Amino acid sequence: MAQRDEEGAAAVEFALLLPLLVLLLFGIIEFGLAFNTRIQATNAAREGARMAVVGIDNWADVGGGTSFWQAVQQDGGLGDLDNCVFSTDDVVGGTLTVTFDYPLNLAIPFMPNPPSWQTGTARATMRIEQLSAPVGPGGC
Repeated sequence: MAQRDEEGAAAVEFALLLPLLVLLLFGIIEFGLAFNTRIQATNAAREGARMAVVGIDNWADVGGGTSFWQAVQQDGGLGDLDNCVFSTDDVVGGTLTVTFDYPLNLAIPFMPNPPSWQTGTARATMRIEQLSAPVGPGGC
């Protein structure tokens, strides 16, 4: 039988460690969600670059009545895209780069949420196979 002066020690130790365990658990979960979002955004940028390197005649309607950046957003299943940049050499064999920022929204309990945790950047570069319409998709 335990001595009387040690009763409740386990409860106190658990109460001290509980915030650390919650931080660790939610940190792992949020990191997994953020990593999944990054993969989706990178794949969307890659799909947008692939779509553009094989030639687009009308940037406002790339299929189904959607614009280029709307198609990229739908491919990624992302929220609003920001800082969309489309850069190209405009020569067959040159490179084309699609870059955009997407919402990330990391929220870990007991941790500050700096602005760098609120957005992520996706980028994809591919070789141009066929020239697209010269105007480009514009901004998002």
